[in-house]
Amino acid sequence: MAKIPSRASLALAADPHEYPRLQAFVESACEQAGCSAGQRLRVLLVVEELFTNTVKYGQSGGAPVSVTISVESDGAKGMTVCYEDNAPRHDPFGQPGADEELSASVTKRRIGGLGIVLVRELGKDVHYAWSEGKNRLTFAVPLDSPPRREY
Repeated sequence: MAKIPSRASLALAADPHEYPRLQAFVESACEQAGCSAGQRLRVLLVVEELFTNTVKYGQSGGAPVSVTISVESDGAKGMTVCYEDNAPRHDPFGQPGADEELSASVTKRRIGGLGIVLVRELGKDVHYAWSEGKNRLTFAVPLDSPPRREY
């Protein structure tokens, strides 16, 4: 039986107390999309990494920061996840030396920055944009695809 296309979104404050709501939302969206346990774990890891970074580094001048996560599933094609926050502009992939840093072995990398690797490795078609005063990162999770592993 084919899955019916669906769309869900959640808006929440960039606050560590919101982790349970975030996790419950991702679990529910993945279940509705028919994701395997591995796919659900990959989506959760990526979204939690992005949320953690927003909580830790996104606060600026005491202004409240909000996050919106939208998930769209299309049956056989998988899921597209859009993570958006109104924190100060930050393109994690547009930093000087980012590509060289990402291609270096784990033992040769500087401390930090592994979250970017996690996002790129676990998501597919990862794209960052700054739009209407918001950071927007989208990634796809194809159904029934094993995680990429390169060591």
